Amino acid sequence: MRLLLGALLLLSPQVGMACGGLFCDNTTPVNQSAERILFAPTEDGMDMHVRITYAGPPSNFGWLLPVPRDVEYGLSSESLFTQLDQNFAPVFVLRTEIDPGCSDLLRAAPSNESAGFSDAGAGQSDPNEATVQVLSREAVGPYDLVVLLPDSVEALREWLTENEYQIPDTADATLQPYVEMEAAFLALKLLAGSDAGDVQPIRMSFGGSTPAIPIVPTSVAADPDMGILVHLLGQSRAVPNNYRHVKINEAALDWNNRGQNYADVVSQAADEAGGQAFVTDFAGAHNDRLFLGTFEAQQLERVRTIQDPAELLQYVLFSAGLGSNDQDLQRVVRAAISTRGDLTADEVLGCPQCYSDRGDGAEGQAFEVDVELLITSIEEQINEPRERIESLFGENPYLTRLYSTMSAHEMTVDPTFGYNRDLEDKANRRTAIRRVRCFMGRPDFDNAIIETPSGLRVRERDGGNPNVIVRQAGETVRGEGVPGAWVIEEPMAAGQPEVLEDKTEIIESISGINENAGCACDATGTSGTAMLFVFGLLLVPVFRRRERGDELEG
Repeated sequence: MRLLLGALLLLSPQVGMACGGLFCDNTTPVNQSAERILFAPTEDGMDMHVRITYAGPPSNFGWLLPVPRDVEYGLSSESLFTQLDQNFAPVFVLRTEIDPGCSDLLRAAPSNESAGFSDAGAGQSDPNEATVQVLSREAVGPYDLVVLLPDSVEALREWLTENEYQIPDTADATLQPYVEMEAAFLALKLLAGSDAGDVQPIRMSFGGSTPAIPIVPTSVAADPDMGILVHLLGQSRAVPNNYRHVKINEAALDWNNRGQNYADVVSQAADEAGGQAFVTDFAGAHNDRLFLGTFEAQQLERVRTIQDPAELLQYVLFSAGLGSNDQDLQRVVRAAISTRGDLTADEVLGCPQCYSDRGDGAEGQAFEVDVELLITSIEEQINEPRERIESLFGENPYLTRLYSTMSAHEMTVDPTFGYNRDLEDKANRRTAIRRVRCFMGRPDFDNAIIETPSGLRVRERDGGNPNVIVRQAGETVRGEGVPGAWVIEEPMAAGQPEVLEDKTEIIESISGINENAGCACDATGTSGTAMLFVFGLLLVPVFRRRERGDELEG
């Protein structure tokens, strides 16, 4: 893979520009599905870290990077962007409350599991039959993470087998005591396509104090509704200077399926704001939640003393606490491995001791590690970038995460950003409550009302939200007529934003709240008696918009 820097754009020293278009061989456009950027003020200007997720040829591609002439550049960290997603991406929680007068409420409660994820207990009518309850399922870094609550070891084994997990035959006796204690189980497997097709992040440093993204050149290689995630460190909340800000219609989210259409709702909201607008995913103190990890000098000296290649790799992969799944570390180690025969560096990384050349005639290909190259790469590609990133977070306690999507025809103005000390924080955890009334002595799930964190409400139909927005290829294909935006605002450098449009009345008119079909609900949709808390499920960060044809930018 060849990384090319070309066509440096001469810019005003007062404005720092991020990455631009992505090209194959500098001439043929490559589909560019998402940009991720971090801006951070420094003593003499600004740092900007960029990660681009793209779809295109795996070799001979290049970045067109418009930058100011005083730019300095180096490597950044893949782990930085992974942890920004894990810690600050929106998390959607659906909590169900059922009128306590209902009978058989637990057996009658519908599953909140998202479509496509199986549940061994779904649809069971026999209350004595063993089941597995899926408490949550989410993408965490390179993993598909699931939290399970089984009634029996047999049910747990069945669920794991159906979901393509490998479980030893001898595991039952070990698992049984935990099942008897009603413990939950966390299951992990790698996500399809993890760590495939991602270029290495880069860092650029420059003078000036205004972050900006040259989105115009990106338009030549942009997919419809390409995601743009901008993280801004500073002393207060960040806002777009020349783009609008929107608050989304949370009543258009698919709460039953973990808000998986979040990117679609944002896309629709941005279109309603003229195609150039951001939403705020998170704004608040980051509280040093990121741990990137580095190698100490004595650890690198220890690397020089280890003679056996397998022992060396085991030490490097685990001694610094970075973890064997750290993508930066894997890249560095892979480049330092040389093999003989058909053995690959990835095979060695998976099991170093399996391929150690012990000189005793044992089977297995031999490999070697270029120790000096490995140490130099760790210092330059892991320690230096991460120490700089940790310093940036230490100097700037506040983090804002802004998200938008844009299609090529909307990329006509480069967005710039500033700070507003007067704005409140914005949490990334969003909790909606599904309120279920009794009808004829049983929970009436078909007419449940979802109350969103913003206070917007919608009546369910057939166990789901009828106002869910879904988009394909930059167009809304489901939920036409449903607003994506709740409030469209003009951000200000100080004070509160100017409200340009408030769609509360439109959203309420299509909510179905005043329809009482099949339900003993009052006009507000709430019960006069206390509601019984049943379960709070599905904590799932939206990482990024799924790429067409395979996979959260969120």
